[in-house]
Amino acid sequence: MSSPSGIELVSGGDPAALSRLVSDSLARLVGDANSALVVTELTEEAYTSAGGTIAISPVIDAAQTPPMLSDYRVVVARHLGVFPVAEVGPLVDYLAAPLETTRLLLVWEKGAAQTQNRPLPAALAAAVTSAGGVCHRAEVGRGKAGRAWLGEQLAAAAVRLDRAAADLLAEHLGENRTRVWAVLDTLEGAYGSGARLGATEVAPFLGTRGTVPPWELTDAIGNGDIAGSLGCLQRLCGPESMHPMQVLAILRNHVDRMLHLDGSGARDEAAAAEVLREAGLLRKGGSTLAASRRLGPAGIRRAVALLAAADLDLRGRTALEPEVTLEVLVARLSQLHRR
Repeated sequence: MSSPSGIELVSGGDPAALSRLVSDSLARLVGDANSALVVTELTEEAYTSAGGTIAISPVIDAAQTPPMLSDYRVVVARHLGVFPVAEVGPLVDYLAAPLETTRLLLVWEKGAAQTQNRPLPAALAAAVTSAGGVCHRAEVGRGKAGRAWLGEQLAAAAVRLDRAAADLLAEHLGENRTRVWAVLDTLEGAYGSGARLGATEVAPFLGTRGTVPPWELTDAIGNGDIAGSLGCLQRLCGPESMHPMQVLAILRNHVDRMLHLDGSGARDEAAAAEVLREAGLLRKGGSTLAASRRLGPAGIRRAVALLAAADLDLRGRTALEPEVTLEVLVARLSQLHRR
C-alpha cells in the first residue's frame, strides 16, 4: 500500500518480513528517480554522538533539508527502536507539518546492541497516520493469523495460484511463510506476470520443505501417528530449523503436561487447562488431557524413561547421530499411544 503523503512507517518483529517491507516501501518512495541522488539513509551510528549519547535530531534535520538535484528527497531512518518513547517527541512534532519535498521512510527496528526491540510508540504511529502516511506491520502470525497473512501475499502476487496450488504452497512452507516471496518471484520469472498456475506448475519451484509448529509433532505423537510424527520431526530438524536439544525440550514439555494431569482429578478440558496454567505448562492447541488418559500412569512412566535415555544419548552416551536418536524416541513415544 502506497502513501499519498510520501510517509511510511515499518515496524514489527519478523526480520524477513521487515526487510521485505522496507525494500517495497523504499521502491515506492524512490519511484522513477535515481536512488543514488535522492536517498539519504540514517542508521544508529548517525544518531550516536562521540560521547555515546543518542539524539533523534539527525532525522529531523535530514527531513527538513530541501532537495538539490531532484524534485524530492527520500529520507530513510533505520534503527529507530534505539530511542525511548520520550525521545521521539521531535519526530512527532515534525510529522504535524512535514516538508512537502521529503518522502520519509521510518523503520522501527532494534539497534545492533539491543537484544529486544522497544514497543512502537502509539504517538508516532498516530502521527504518521494523521500526516496521511501508512503504517506497515512486519508480523507473519501463527495458526489462523499466519494462514490469513499468506493468503494476503498470494492475493497481491503477480501470478495467480488456484486452490490446489495455494494449498500445496502453504503446506510446503509450513512455518517458514516468508519464503513465499522468493517462490512467487521465481514463479513470475518463469511464467510471467498474470500467469494462472496449478499445483503441477508450482511444485517444481517449492524448494525445501519448511518447518511446522511444535504442537503438530506432539499432536501426532498423542494420536499414535508414527508416520505423521516422524514427518513432523524431519521438518522440525531440517535446514535452519531446531537444534536436537530444542526438539527434546518440546517432547519433555509434552510429557510434563501429561505428568501434571495424571492423578490431578481434572475431568474436562477446562479443569485440565487450569491445572496446566498453574504449572506454567498450558500450551496453544490443547491441554493433553486425552493423551494423558490414553497412556495412564504406567505409560507416562515409560515415556519419562524414554526421554531420560534419549537425553543421555544426545549428550554423547552413544555414537548415534542426534537425528536417529530423536527418530527412535518419537517412534517409541507414538507407539505408546497406540496401545
